[in-house]
Amino acid sequence: MVTPRKTFRKHERLTGRDAINALMKEGSAMNDRPLRVVGFLTPAPDGAPARVAFAIPKRHVRSAVDRNRIRRRMREAYRLEKDRWYQALNNAGTRCVWLFIWQSAEIPAYKGVHSKLVRLADRWLRTNLPKG
Repeated sequence: MVTPRKTFRKHERLTGRDAINALMKEGSAMNDRPLRVVGFLTPAPDGAPARVAFAIPKRHVRSAVDRNRIRRRMREAYRLEKDRWYQALNNAGTRCVWLFIWQSAEIPAYKGVHSKLVRLADRWLRTNLPKG
């Protein structure tokens, strides 16, 4: 049995100022310091079960190299774990939009980013997915 490749494709990315502004206005937020997720559920149109963006504000991490390193670690953690979340969203018959925001000046190790992101996304889904 061949396992499908774990990818993070363009149609899974949240892009556009209007989409991100709508997310910030309508979304529900959760924190697991130093990571924050803002997200909301949408009806199930075609496309990816979740659209995701990652942000590291310049006021927290001044160096672009460090911001990019943190962003790469967040994307990698998401890419490896997204199949579980996609399955939960498909079972619920809904889609979601997420924005993960890093809110610390520290440059984390990959394991720390991975555990925080997974724990926070799982908690957000448990809280926001319809019960049933």
